[in-house]
Amino acid sequence: MKSENTVGTLMVAFDGSPSSLAALYWAHENAPLLHLEISVVNIWEYAETALDVAGVGFGSAGYIGESDPKAWSEQILANGVAEVFGDGVAGVKVESIKGGVVKVLVELSKGAKLMVMGSRGHGKLADLILGSISESCSAKSKCPVVIVHAPISAH
Repeated sequence: MKSENTVGTLMVAFDGSPSSLAALYWAHENAPLLHLEISVVNIWEYAETALDVAGVGFGSAGYIGESDPKAWSEQILANGVAEVFGDGVAGVKVESIKGGVVKVLVELSKGAKLMVMGSRGHGKLADLILGSISESCSAKSKCPVVIVHAPISAH
């Protein structure tokens, strides 16, 4: 994705969920049109509450039972980037970062031209109790935010 014509970074917040995968596809399709290079980030924390252990928090769902959330974070990133970019990952920056999701993404947004993230859609009750990561990021981000919903699967 890096070329002489890029004018900045399109940051993708990726947690392996269907909506974050849709966001990564969106970035893959649109970054060249916007002349932006792609940076894919996964933010992780050690689970400290029953809700986190249950996989309710952003980025925590995959490591239930996993003793090393950083390793799991790196695997989530590798799987997502491989699915979307295949062999064309040259120039795509991938980063696993420990910290609070909103705080880290807002900090990273200072160096990005655009942030793209999925809307996980826990539901109204869970969002009321937990708060919405995408809502918080869009309110606090230092760059524009695109929120992508997962495609509706045909069942």
